[in-house]
Amino acid sequence: MIHHLAADAFAPYGKVLDSTLQVDDSAPAFHSVSSSFYRAAHFDPGDDGEVDILWVTYDRTEIPETLESHLLTEQALIPISGSVVQHVRRPDHRDGAVESFLIQPGQGIVMNRGCLHTTTSVSGKALCLMVSRASTTQDLADSLSHGVEPTETVYGRCSSSDDST
Repeated sequence: MIHHLAADAFAPYGKVLDSTLQVDDSAPAFHSVSSSFYRAAHFDPGDDGEVDILWVTYDRTEIPETLESHLLTEQALIPISGSVVQHVRRPDHRDGAVESFLIQPGQGIVMNRGCLHTTTSVSGKALCLMVSRASTTQDLADSLSHGVEPTETVYGRCSSSDDST
């Protein structure tokens, strides 16, 4: 079952980025007829981490067998064109099922550090903006491209019984 993205339902996995203008005293914001901005979230790349901003495309609709989890950083995902489904499982719930959330352009998420996840497109290609930690991006690229054992990313299976986490 694919859930609609809602802050309370996604809370065990991270934060929902709401594109509705939020103007209050809790964060920097500005609103006018010609331009408005507000802080949607504070991003934590972990101790001594540098933020990495990536373009990511997804063009698969079937859920892979493997989920990934990043040990040192949060990770944000914001669809630009095309909708995606984010499949997540909390690492502290080893018997927990994978939950799936529809994320459409104009929405986004920031996953907690350690959240097991994978992403699929709804239909055809989906272009997303991702925010991560630079060293985690390099670690993952080296692992996927060259078979190097990752140090900042761990993998788990969609069925929780035989995780490597």
